[in-house]
Amino acid sequence: MIPFKKSDYSPVTDDELLVIYKKIATPKKLGAVIKWDNDLTDSPTVFKKDGIYYMYFIAISKDCNISGYETHLAKSADLLNWEYIGPVFKRNDENRWDSKQCAGYASFIDIDFEGTNEMSPVNGNYYISYLAGNSDGYEPDPLYMGMAKNSNPINPDGFVRFKEPILRPDDEDARPQEKRTLYKSFIFQDKLGVTGYKYVNAYNGKAPNDTERIFLAVSNDAEHWERYGDRPIIDHFTENEKEKICGDPQIILIDDIYVMFFFHYIKGEGAYNTFAASRDLVNWNIWQGEPLVKPEFEWENIHAHKTWFVRNEGKNYHFYCAVNDKKERFIALAVSE
Repeated sequence: MIPFKKSDYSPVTDDELLVIYKKIATPKKLGAVIKWDNDLTDSPTVFKKDGIYYMYFIAISKDCNISGYETHLAKSADLLNWEYIGPVFKRNDENRWDSKQCAGYASFIDIDFEGTNEMSPVNGNYYISYLAGNSDGYEPDPLYMGMAKNSNPINPDGFVRFKEPILRPDDEDARPQEKRTLYKSFIFQDKLGVTGYKYVNAYNGKAPNDTERIFLAVSNDAEHWERYGDRPIIDHFTENEKEKICGDPQIILIDDIYVMFFFHYIKGEGAYNTFAASRDLVNWNIWQGEPLVKPEFEWENIHAHKTWFVRNEGKNYHFYCAVNDKKERFIALAVSE
């Protein structure tokens, strides 16, 4: 484990948080953009290539007991209407650590608020990180963090998975709150270099008591990762025993401020998307105001969570996972106007 670098950055103020909130707000909900009849769709990650937007997303059969996460690819010219391309990662019978669960997320996308949204090659390849496991079911413990690479990110058949996980919950340096399972990872190239490393990995891990928090890992070669810091960076819990999850981070950069989208889950109240901000990736000020996206309508009356934010031509697009009491789970979209 690498200790946190000593920081002399000034904290993000509440006034700065309010300015950020107004910049990233998406008050207009458009509803479902990827919804399948026989599967639950979830966890979009969106990037641009050659003027077209692409989305990796995950799906699992509604009969979760005999299924597991798989990864798929779709494309869109306008971020609203999506055309399915095909599967990226399928479950298999090879009896590996990643045979039954393979939920992939795009890595090394431009994080600048007014950036390109493009997925950048590193070491001559494009990378996906993925949640991995070898048991059937809905997120069965333990889950590991895998990685795969491809010379062409929109060729769904071209990804080669690493032979071993890049991080495991049973690693010797795993913090106490991530020793049960590792979930979604957001991996990016940090041009400001505030950690002293080229690449940063933000992810949520689960503790033995089923609570989840957000942690960091770092790397200089994009393939070998070490945990950064001896504690979580987002630990948004109080004395309320119903608070369960801070998860699914995505980080963008507005000037010199890192903005992390994540969801907060309180049992019995549903999950919602909010954000926090930092100048050093370690010390975060969490927004306490109105959520960016929350359950509001009948079609999302249980959860509205798991952000993927895109800024395109001056407009905000907030993709998220909507869940309702009809046992539907699908990818929905909110926009800024």
